[in-house]
Amino acid sequence: MKYVHSIWSTPSLKKNFDNKYDMKYLDKNFFSYLFSALLIKKLGHSIDLYCDKNSYEMYSFIPYDNINIVDFDNDGVDSKFWIWGKIKTHMLMTEPYIHIDGDVFLFRDIIGDKILNGEYDAVVQSRENDKTLNLNFNVYTESLTPFNEKISSDINWNKYGLEAYNCGVVGFGDMGLKNKYALKVAEILTKLSTDDEFKIKRKKYDGMFLIAEQSLLYYMLTENNVKPLEIIPYEEIQRRNCEWFTIADEIGYAHMWGYCKYKDDVIEKIKYKIKRFFPEHIEVLTKFNKICNNL
Repeated sequence: MKYVHSIWSTPSLKKNFDNKYDMKYLDKNFFSYLFSALLIKKLGHSIDLYCDKNSYEMYSFIPYDNINIVDFDNDGVDSKFWIWGKIKTHMLMTEPYIHIDGDVFLFRDIIGDKILNGEYDAVVQSRENDKTLNLNFNVYTESLTPFNEKISSDINWNKYGLEAYNCGVVGFGDMGLKNKYALKVAEILTKLSTDDEFKIKRKKYDGMFLIAEQSLLYYMLTENNVKPLEIIPYEEIQRRNCEWFTIADEIGYAHMWGYCKYKDDVIEKIKYKIKRFFPEHIEVLTKFNKICNNL
């Protein structure tokens, strides 16, 4: 199975993230990307990287099967929508694939060949709504209310309620469906990037995923009667009273949400696991540290 990583550095350079992480975005992400890629290769799959020129110097140390330098900056999408790097990567895919975020670790071959053999047309991490992520979704709902009319033709909350698919892992076997999804996300991001009211009123992050990536995917798959492979099944999340982290541990899956992956103690733990499970790649850590010291 073909896996892909993507990284777009411009959002960090334009200070769209928390200031204390902006300028160290690339080097703080490096270790999780390395560990994530090594785990995929250990499972016997290939993994490619789609990155901008600014990321290439650092991330070329990671033993990807192929590295593709992409211009993410000149498509009319504002850098506050940092998911654009992932969406444009989707648009470039021409064969079945799985996009895995650089902060996601697959310790077991959970997906296998279920996309390649046609058992599923799509794969996602998990289904989310106001029951599974109550606090987050309430915040999103409040921030999106002024913009419902602008995107109502793309995302109809009245029909399905507030639902989304977490895209820590997202992949497609049906390229036609993938193209339809990625092009629609691009259309929404471009529209919002040029909307002055949206620029002024929206908060930094709130609603970004629901507008541009995760809710749209849920609605589009539902409208097309496509049931994706859910790595963490929704029924099991409900049965466990939404304690989905325990399910993830059991199946060999980890997704480091938010800023936790930038904490020094977490980075040190990732380095330790690389040294323990992939000692043949310790040299990569050494070379990368030299690069960082020379910046």
